[in-house]
Amino acid sequence: MLSARLQACAAYVTPGGNVCDVGTDHALLPVYLVQQGIAAEAIAADIGEGPLQAAERTIAANGLTGRIRTILSDGLAHIPADVTDIIIAGMGGETMVHILESSPFPLDGKRLILQPMTKAEILREWLYTHGFAIRKETCAREENRLYAVLLAEYTGAKYKIPLWALRIGAMDLTAPDCFAYAEHQLAQLTRRSEAIRNAGTPDENAEEMTAALRQRMEEFR
Repeated sequence: MLSARLQACAAYVTPGGNVCDVGTDHALLPVYLVQQGIAAEAIAADIGEGPLQAAERTIAANGLTGRIRTILSDGLAHIPADVTDIIIAGMGGETMVHILESSPFPLDGKRLILQPMTKAEILREWLYTHGFAIRKETCAREENRLYAVLLAEYTGAKYKIPLWALRIGAMDLTAPDCFAYAEHQLAQLTRRSEAIRNAGTPDENAEEMTAALRQRMEEFR
């Protein structure tokens, strides 16, 4: 049984694609994708030998040895360039940026399925300013926490992004969990703006982003 975060990632996978799960841990997602016939091929990759051994045990227990490859790799360093979909889930946004920046092959034509645990705004800003479009974005709720899950593709266009988009990306705020995610982001920004203001060092950028996100949310109330 996949977690809500991984289910949301699976929903963005190209049908019949060749998928690489970076930081696979126990390979639950690649196993699910192959079992369900969503992915034609899958790679379970991890930087650590321990997690990769755990992945191999999961793959074997599900009778998928030979159908899912395991690769010891720091990010995308040893991943073949013919993968169609790259999933990076359960890491901080800054770590994801480093992995994408360090890719040994071009990312154009790849579907990026990204689930940052923290610093999602840093990941979104990097994508928007490096020629990637966020095609879709949703929320996954686990243990009363909300996580962003986004689908991005390289277009080469660099976007002028509204400030609110750094915090909620391409989310559809008519979805209850997505609106709740936006409310959480607004609360964070408001607390930060107030703390900076009380310290006597107001931050215009923080104030502008707070106002922009609040205005965007008002359109969906």
